[in-house]
Amino acid sequence: MRELPAKARIFIYLEWLVFTIAFVIFVLVFKADLINSIQSLKSIIIILSLTIADIASDLFPIIYSIDSSENKAEVTISYSLNFALAVLFSPLITIIISFLAAFISDIFTRKQWFKTLFNSTKIGLETGIPSLFFYKYYSLNLPLTNPKNLSAICVGFIIYLLLDSAILFALLSLLNNKPFIPFWYKNIKKVFFTLFALFFLGVVIVFFFQTQPLMNLFIIPTFTAVYLALKRDVQVTQETEQALYELAAVVDARVPDTMFHSERVAEITRDLCNALNLEDGITNVVVMSAKLHDIGKISIPDEILQKPSKLTSEEYENVKLHSLDGEKIASALTRFRKGATLIRHHHERYDGIGYPDKFKDTQIPLGSRIIALVDSFDTMTTPRNYRKIPKTLDEALEEIKIWKGTQFDPDIADVLIKMIKENEKKYAQLIKEAKENFE
Repeated sequence: MRELPAKARIFIYLEWLVFTIAFVIFVLVFKADLINSIQSLKSIIIILSLTIADIASDLFPIIYSIDSSENKAEVTISYSLNFALAVLFSPLITIIISFLAAFISDIFTRKQWFKTLFNSTKIGLETGIPSLFFYKYYSLNLPLTNPKNLSAICVGFIIYLLLDSAILFALLSLLNNKPFIPFWYKNIKKVFFTLFALFFLGVVIVFFFQTQPLMNLFIIPTFTAVYLALKRDVQVTQETEQALYELAAVVDARVPDTMFHSERVAEITRDLCNALNLEDGITNVVVMSAKLHDIGKISIPDEILQKPSKLTSEEYENVKLHSLDGEKIASALTRFRKGATLIRHHHERYDGIGYPDKFKDTQIPLGSRIIALVDSFDTMTTPRNYRKIPKTLDEALEEIKIWKGTQFDPDIADVLIKMIKENEKKYAQLIKEAKENFE
């Protein structure tokens, strides 16, 4: 935990403190409800069954990425169970079951102690606090379809969703040094419809428990199907993304002097987007496009790609098609469709004499202007078959100064020059590694 930023550690300590205070208050106020519940064999069986189901569902999370960072977040079917718990039981029983289920499942999966404690207390809070609302406004003596209960269910879900996402994304925004509100908004959009679907499953559990508790046995295959469908959706997306990145790497590897070229371009592009203070959503698309910018070269014959001498005009026209081919490959997949346009225009020039559409100035998408500059910078500073000795950092930056306003966007060029100079050791090491790979 010591490796975490100070602000993140303070947030975690505060979250633990809030949970402790809430738990103590719940014990003092709702102790009688707990005592009454454990005196009924039926209630004990229901509570134990839900606890076991909660633990089991937590053992099979669906993991997804958070923005452009390496952080991950999880969605599990327990989201539905915990929501049902909050509706059906008193706040004390709810906070105990949700906390214990998360705690035990995290121990089984051997998470770090502070992650286990944070996750279990977070789930306890986000379930226990809505349970207070349901305790006051939801009547188990009325059918779920009663207007009062339906209203309570809708408002309670909003409270549940906001607590869950606010606690998690507040911590992750601190870890990534991002402003909370835009960070929360962009990430909640990723999982909202998944959580909304799980909310309806939770409502079904509530309905059956109020009418025919044994019918909840049929929820098990439903939960299994939903879990498999959600996991498959995430898996297909991740595998498709990885497959395209591997294809881009294969393209680079076809010519020894471009080995890891796309990875370096993507890394520097990410730094430049951050230096330009672009939003995370835009940065994600630009970095993804940078990683795939040369994927269209898969259709160029080896004798052209690997030619050590100057290309003929006909060969050069063939090479120029790679931006169009790259656009076709990327646009065929929904996840990469936004970046397809950036790939198409990454060889446009600021003065309008680039290709394929001879766009100029701000006609060229911002992401394409960024990639074009970084692509050229990497090409200048790393060895090529046709030029064994690359430019030094200073020489490359001087070249960019000369060509800004003609080949490159002058404002972006100024930011890149400043960024490279301020982090000279980092980029010198990146270039050194590229030279070693070439040798």
